[in-house]
Amino acid sequence: MSKHVIIYMPLVGEDAVQWAVSDDNGKLTTPVEYSTLDEVAAKVEGRRVTLILPADDVLLAEAVVPGGSLARAQQAVPYALEELLADDVESLHFALGSKGRDDAYPVAVIGHSVMEQVTEQCQEAGLRPTVVVPETLALPQLKGASAESAAWSALLDHDQAVVRLDGFKGFATDPGMAGIMLEGARAELPEESAPSLVIYRTGEAGTLVAPDSVDVEMRDCDHRLALYASGLATSAHINLLQGIYNPKKNFDKTWKPWRWTAALAACLCLALFTAKWLDVRKLDKQEAYLDAEIARAFKQALPDARMQRPKRQIQSALGKLGNTNNDGFTHRLSQIAASLATQPQTTLKTIGYRNGRFDLDLNTDAVPTLDALKSELAKRGSLGMSVQSANRENNAVRGRVRIE
Repeated sequence: MSKHVIIYMPLVGEDAVQWAVSDDNGKLTTPVEYSTLDEVAAKVEGRRVTLILPADDVLLAEAVVPGGSLARAQQAVPYALEELLADDVESLHFALGSKGRDDAYPVAVIGHSVMEQVTEQCQEAGLRPTVVVPETLALPQLKGASAESAAWSALLDHDQAVVRLDGFKGFATDPGMAGIMLEGARAELPEESAPSLVIYRTGEAGTLVAPDSVDVEMRDCDHRLALYASGLATSAHINLLQGIYNPKKNFDKTWKPWRWTAALAACLCLALFTAKWLDVRKLDKQEAYLDAEIARAFKQALPDARMQRPKRQIQSALGKLGNTNNDGFTHRLSQIAASLATQPQTTLKTIGYRNGRFDLDLNTDAVPTLDALKSELAKRGSLGMSVQSANRENNAVRGRVRIE
């Protein structure tokens, strides 16, 4: 069973609220808490929220709009009620209920300034109510003894009386004035009608004197939120979040000016993604080519081995080759290079290798330098050097030597 959060805001503009959690049957599942909107928002995130506004801020009325659609009714209702309103219709918000008989629409009227203040408070607290309803319409809508009988409900809490008449009518005032207004409501009914009134009274409630012709029943109520939870679950109401205050329409209004920008951004992202995808495909082909070349070179180097980690396998094979042949080509070549490094005045022009012999063509400063090179080679191993020829050319000695 889903959890439904009910929040009552006693005074618009103030942060203090009363709230509790109700099930779908209208029964409170948690005690009523007194908190701020910020505290409530932190606790009820992700749950369905109904915000109840004080009845003093909302006028309930009825307007007849013959035929037509709901859109037409929304345009016509403000002017149909204009004579009943003290404020300019442009400064008021009109929320409509479902059309009844004889093309009559129930209407809840509230000032734009009040609705803007409520929505601003909720946004600052991070609260997103799905329903905003006046407390008059949060009271239970009772059924009379017969179809012609009116059944009313009222809440007496401290010095306030909130009354719901038949349908979507109602008012809020002090208990003394409530009796007078009930007299007026009774006078509008046929004389043969026998209206009934159920008064829900909290522990600290005043006294409401109903007309003698109204059948009154008194019931105790632990808290107004318990009564409102029951009324919201069982009775029809009007959601004030309509028109410009509808969250979906607000989203559309914010989104529409940016839709072309978002479309261009999406196209740009698609182009970048396509370019990256093509780059990846190109790199994949290059990688496949390199893998094939590595496999071919590995097969030539190690024809009898299975390629698993080619770099490590080749290094291992070279290491084994070096360890088993310290007198090999690379070892002797390294001795020659080290010996030449000790004679900076000697320049190697060419080197040849055949049948284990190295033939070097050198340029040096003097013949004794060649003798010094021969001594260096003797120090480093078993290599011996013999001078094949030594000729002076342009203040230098060009020598050919053989090392074996």
